[in-house]
Amino acid sequence: MNAANLYRNLSKANGLLFFVAVALLGVFQPAFSQTNKKASLTAEREEIEAQLSTTSRLISEAKSNRNEASSRVALIDKQIELREKLIRHHQSSTRNLERSVTGMDTEIRALEGHVSALKNEYAMMIQQAYRMKLARNPLMFVFASEDFSQAALRYKMLQSYAEIRKDQTEDITNAQHNLAKTRESLTHEKLSILNTIQDQENERDALNQDRSSRAVLLSEIKREEKKLQKKLKVQEKEHKRLSNEIKRIIEEELAAERASAAGEYALTPEGKIISEQFENNKLNLPWPVARGVVTKSFGRHTHPTIAGIVVESNGIDITTEKGAKVFSIFGGTVSSVFNFPGAGETVIVTHGGYRTVYSNLEELQVKKGDAIDRATVLGVVRAGVKGISVHFEVWKVAGSERSPQDPKSWLFPR
Repeated sequence: MNAANLYRNLSKANGLLFFVAVALLGVFQPAFSQTNKKASLTAEREEIEAQLSTTSRLISEAKSNRNEASSRVALIDKQIELREKLIRHHQSSTRNLERSVTGMDTEIRALEGHVSALKNEYAMMIQQAYRMKLARNPLMFVFASEDFSQAALRYKMLQSYAEIRKDQTEDITNAQHNLAKTRESLTHEKLSILNTIQDQENERDALNQDRSSRAVLLSEIKREEKKLQKKLKVQEKEHKRLSNEIKRIIEEELAAERASAAGEYALTPEGKIISEQFENNKLNLPWPVARGVVTKSFGRHTHPTIAGIVVESNGIDITTEKGAKVFSIFGGTVSSVFNFPGAGETVIVTHGGYRTVYSNLEELQVKKGDAIDRATVLGVVRAGVKGISVHFEVWKVAGSERSPQDPKSWLFPR
């Protein structure tokens, strides 16, 4: 084989390396995508597990308060919901891991082909160089040229020969290393699938235990239904009085604003700006407590566990941990602070054409007239006969409107 053919083959070897590298990018790209998906799933699982941990802790605390059997049912329902979500998450993780394993199988086959192609090209180059005695006496190979053009070509080939040979050796070594690492990762992913399937089975067992606990608790409630009906009717009357008091105080605040020289606050330029900012944060406002579960929903509905009881609420009750701090969900002005029997301290915060209300507090950190920022600590949740929960309301009071809003339509989804 003459020097021109050898040079073309060496160039072809370099071209093959580039082509294989480009082709392998198409194999590795799904692997990168799977890695990102795996990180996202891990973060989601950790969030669900954190919520489960909080709910389990709240259930344990609620067991000591027999007056709040219905709240315990709501907490168990939330725990069941989270376990079902975690099981679906495990199923999604398993599918993702299986796709990752399939991708790694394809990657291994591509790497094996890559190593084989590199070895074949390397062998071909060595054989051609040996036949032309290039390795033993490279200068004689140049001097034996028939003319200057051939000598220049042979000299150019000699310059690239050592570099190409070195590069190919390194490429073979790196490809073999990548192949070994991918095989190791494949073994790890297969083990992860087994672990995820086991976690899923464990969650199914825990889910069945939760459902059994719920059934037992409902049986207890059924046995004491008449006593609980009587107690709940009293509690609902107290709650109604608190709702009326909140509404009355808000009306007083608005009447005072209308009587002031500035006119109705919600209609001032400053009030409009705050109202718009509040509205623009819909479904993105923080919860008034760091951790907790909604155990009483907004609106009018039948009681979830006690027959014959209709529940009506202008807000939500969030069961939380003992000593939990209560935060303002948005910046504004503390427009009222008052104490109500059985409901501890209540704080009302004005946000232009909106009001937020926080009840069942103690150890207050604010007073009427304070200008506060988002996430300002208002006080601590009071532990009462109904358990440890904060009552939270959102009111729209712009213009002639006086309407309580479902807080869950304003707070960041949990």
